[in-house]
Amino acid sequence: MSSAKIKILLSVFVITGASAYVVGDTLFAENAEHLTYFHNADVVLAQPEAMTGKRIRMGGHVEKGSIFQKKGTLEYQFDVRPVLAMVTHQDVAEKTLTVRYKGTVPDTFKEDAEVIVGGALGADGVFEAKELIAKCPSKYEAAKKEAGTY
Repeated sequence: MSSAKIKILLSVFVITGASAYVVGDTLFAENAEHLTYFHNADVVLAQPEAMTGKRIRMGGHVEKGSIFQKKGTLEYQFDVRPVLAMVTHQDVAEKTLTVRYKGTVPDTFKEDAEVIVGGALGADGVFEAKELIAKCPSKYEAAKKEAGTY
């Protein structure tokens, strides 16, 4: 075997080994606490004991009439209901989960907006959000909303 072929073969092994290490290190054991999973609000409502204290992202719609801002602060409290198109736990599809958030809110944050909050569910059953993302409305959502399929 020529030295050029040996160099190429060695390079392939090094790159493959490094790639396998990075993927394995990201996905397994000691780094599992650094991963943030996404769940629809119904999953969090259906399994509160499994979700309490874990860092997650949760999606849902802001319940109408539930947005409260503490006067003179950036502290918000609002309720989130599951996105109906993503519901896997029908028994909690109509329930809401209270979210507390401290920080600036996006311009698109309003009643019935689809949001993603990142944080953890507290022992008191309130989701303590560290981040808040509000989805921009789509011109195609009006028809879905009227049909009740969004």
